[in-house]
Amino acid sequence: MAAVGLLPFARTALEVATAVLPPYRSRFSKHPFPPPPLLAVRCRRRYEDGTFRETAVRLREHRELRRGLQLPSVPDDTTRYRFRKRLDEQTIDPALGAAARRLGTVGGRRPAPVAVDATGLAQGAVSTFLVRRMYHHTRQPLPWRHWLQWLVTVDGDRQLLLSPMAGCGPWNDCGNLPGLVEAASRQTRIGVVLADAEFESERNHT
Repeated sequence: MAAVGLLPFARTALEVATAVLPPYRSRFSKHPFPPPPLLAVRCRRRYEDGTFRETAVRLREHRELRRGLQLPSVPDDTTRYRFRKRLDEQTIDPALGAAARRLGTVGGRRPAPVAVDATGLAQGAVSTFLVRRMYHHTRQPLPWRHWLQWLVTVDGDRQLLLSPMAGCGPWNDCGNLPGLVEAASRQTRIGVVLADAEFESERNHT
C-alpha cells in the first residue's frame, strides 16, 4: 500500500481486538465478519479520520489490507452499523488496556505525565451574527442545543489514549476527574496529572 504504516496498524488493531473480543457473538452469528476484524476496521477508520464511505472504498481497493484484517470481503453498511451499536465501555476499556500493554514502556518505566481534557463549547465563543439574524426573523428565543462532550486522558510520553468518557454537554466535568485518573492508572503509572481550569476544585486537590 502507498499509505505507510496502515498495514502494521491494521495488524496491531486486529491483534488487540482478538485479545478482547470473542471470535463470534453467538453460534448464530454470520461467520464472514466476526467481531475482531470489525473492531479493527473501526480503529483503522479513526486512525485515518476518514468516513465510512472512504473506509469501504479503501477496503475494496486494497486486497492486502483486507488480508491483514482477515476480511474475505468488504463488510456492508448494515453489518458495520449493527456492530457499532453493540460497542460499549465494557469492550472499549479492555481494548485500550491491551493497546497500552502492546506499546510497552518508555524511560525505564518512569511515571508518565497524563493530560486530561474535554471537548466543550463556550456560548460566548459562537458568532452572534446568525443568532441575531434568526431572532430577528422568528422573534423567539433560540432553543438550547446539546452536543456530545468527550473526556479523554492521554499518556504524554507515548501519546496514547488511556481512558475516554462521553456525555451530553454542556456539563462541568470536574467531578469526573477522579474516575478518569483512576481508569488511566490501571493502564500506566502516573507521575503528574495535567488538566485545565475546568477541573479545578478543592476535592480534586485532596
